[in-house]
Amino acid sequence: MIRKTIKYSTGFSAGALLFKESDAVISQIQNPEAFLAGDEIIPFHVIPVNSESSQKRLFSEVSKRLKSLDNTKFFYLFQQSTQEDKLLILFYAACKAYPIIADFMLTVVLRKWYNMDKEISTFDFQSFLYEQMGSNPELEKLTPATIKKLSHVVMLMLAELGMQKDHMITKVDFDQQILEVIVSNGDNWFLEALLLNESERLKISAK
Repeated sequence: MIRKTIKYSTGFSAGALLFKESDAVISQIQNPEAFLAGDEIIPFHVIPVNSESSQKRLFSEVSKRLKSLDNTKFFYLFQQSTQEDKLLILFYAACKAYPIIADFMLTVVLRKWYNMDKEISTFDFQSFLYEQMGSNPELEKLTPATIKKLSHVVMLMLAELGMQKDHMITKVDFDQQILEVIVSNGDNWFLEALLLNESERLKISAK
């Protein structure tokens, strides 16, 4: 089921999970609470690319995603997690910042998984976008080239997360502590996006 959302944003074409960029920004944050409130300023040049314009663009995108986490616990968890679980936090941030990614996971990917149809490609996200245009007029402005780019980025996100390998949907076991914090943050839906079944979700929610 698609969650209620005011308006879809599709500004995530700057990159997939942006691990190196996010890691660089988070390593500079001294006070996560101040960062989330906009009171701690991180210099954009911490982004590990040469072009200043690219640094600014990527920093803006990383900041948007990280601030969508709206809970300081994720910043502390990120610093002590494995790379796999850091990527989980970044995917959660992307889903929070861009509900269209979350809704794609909760409709297309989840439906395919339960139907034992594990094949997935950019075509699936493209089809999802076109289906949503009727009820989300902001999507009608997207060009075919942009739709193709966005679809590629989403598939790359899933590949980096480990949930897509060789165009096949894969279920991944993630750190329970992170999942518990996500649930305590009021985002139980994310467990479904990760393909957890009802008993698995109940076990995490009960903690």
